[in-house]
Amino acid sequence: MLARKLKITLNGLEVGTTPMLVPSVSSRTNIHPTKILETISFIYGPILISAYDYYHASRLNISFTSLIFLDSGGYECNKNEDISDIGLYKAESKKWDENLHSEVIDKWAMETPTVLISYDNPFVRESIEKQIIRANNLFKDKDDFLKEFLIKPETKNALRVKAEDVIKNLNSFSSFDILGFTEKELGYSVLDRMTNLAKIRMAMDDEDIKKPIHIFGSLDPITTPLYYISGADIFDGLSWLRFIFHNGNAFYGDSFGPKHFGIHENSNVMWGKSLSDNYTYLMRLQLDLEKFQSNGDFDVFGSNAEFFEKSLEDLTVKIGGDFNGR
Repeated sequence: MLARKLKITLNGLEVGTTPMLVPSVSSRTNIHPTKILETISFIYGPILISAYDYYHASRLNISFTSLIFLDSGGYECNKNEDISDIGLYKAESKKWDENLHSEVIDKWAMETPTVLISYDNPFVRESIEKQIIRANNLFKDKDDFLKEFLIKPETKNALRVKAEDVIKNLNSFSSFDILGFTEKELGYSVLDRMTNLAKIRMAMDDEDIKKPIHIFGSLDPITTPLYYISGADIFDGLSWLRFIFHNGNAFYGDSFGPKHFGIHENSNVMWGKSLSDNYTYLMRLQLDLEKFQSNGDFDVFGSNAEFFEKSLEDLTVKIGGDFNGR
């Protein structure tokens, strides 16, 4: 069984446990990060925000969270990146580079424990070996951060990370606390991504490498459990800002919102309520993932139980064996 529970520690102190569901905030939505953060001050757990937004929005207030994932800003600064999510707005790209990223890190004064994520330049592709060197240079003397290595495709025309190349370099990841992948760069279908993720995770287990795996862009009622049963541990995304999570599904807010909250409700109030409800839903889902990890009973997922169980059966066939006993 690849679902697991891990402690995340920083300088000997526990700062969180997996499975970990991390709401994200980004300027790539059609709402300014400042407004989002003012609306979601009810969050008590971890959150992800980019150094790009922190720099250009004049130092956002995120002191209410228990753990901060500080992304490098590659997603926000790439205005040409393909966007498939409903309702996503391509904000104007502002100046951003490794020097500005390092400036944010060097001036970082938050007392909240922080995960520093390696720099992602959307216009540069390098071998994993060179990505490791670049990340280690960034993380040098950053002992007050947890260090996450975001693994990217290696060549200019490559759209996906090759699982075999990741596995080949596993023993070179010893200086990192967390390994990260973007969801879409793991494969062309959800099953492809689950398969590659499981292969990487099983290889890590074979080498006794107990580092959490973070999947970027997979925070919703369906893909989060699918990637969890495939071996991932940490999940973040923006879907919770755009959709309404209800009964195991994600609904388009502008159409489901009036039905859920009432046609009389002010749209801004409806949006704020949906965020609060979505966060409650995610914390419930996180508990359900923990229950599943403990007893392996798919019934904890309610109406999605049969779908998740069949998905695991399909994954088992793709892997070429039964790994439930692992």
